[in-house]
Amino acid sequence: MKKEIPKFEIDEEYLNSITVHKVFIPYDGKMNLTSDELLEVLRYDGHQTSISSKDHPKFTELREELERLGYIKIERAWWNGDSVLKPFKLNDLPFKKHDQFSCAAALGIRLTLRKTKNVS
Repeated sequence: MKKEIPKFEIDEEYLNSITVHKVFIPYDGKMNLTSDELLEVLRYDGHQTSISSKDHPKFTELREELERLGYIKIERAWWNGDSVLKPFKLNDLPFKKHDQFSCAAALGIRLTLRKTKNVS
């Protein structure tokens, strides 16, 4: 008897990345700034900005649950480094052992291609 592969679902609106916008005030409250620090404050109006992206929080929840259940191994040191430990399906997209488990945006693109171009 063939063992049934577990199936997981996520709303495809969560298969994307979100922008993270951070503002830093590097010398906030510091007295006696060096001349280089003072020039930096004046140049950047006293603050610096960082813009990055991360997976949608709902996808992050699913990803962590898949790891907790033993379906994937999360690689936190770089993007798209997660690997599949045992077979499962996500929104009917099959994953087998040793497959890459990509970030939310990449999986969203893969599912869209699968639907529109019949690509797996």
